[in-house]
Amino acid sequence: MTIPHYPDLGSALRDICFTWCQENGYTDPFLRDGEWWAFPPNGVMPVKVKTVMEKDCQRTIKITNVTLKLFPDGSLG
Repeated sequence: MTIPHYPDLGSALRDICFTWCQENGYTDPFLRDGEWWAFPPNGVMPVKVKTVMEKDCQRTIKITNVTLKLFPDGSLG
């Protein structure tokens, strides 16, 4: 398994959220007041990503020489 590398935490958070949304059918993710939101499949109102993500969906990433686990909502795993 290849661990993705990112230049900074912000880039990693954005990519992890966007990837999770794409894999789960959510669209148009956006950050509001420090929380990620997205539109569910066939939905017209956005939901907080942290309310719909699975508890075991963290991703291992690397920023320079630090390895972290991040959830799609931006929290640490």
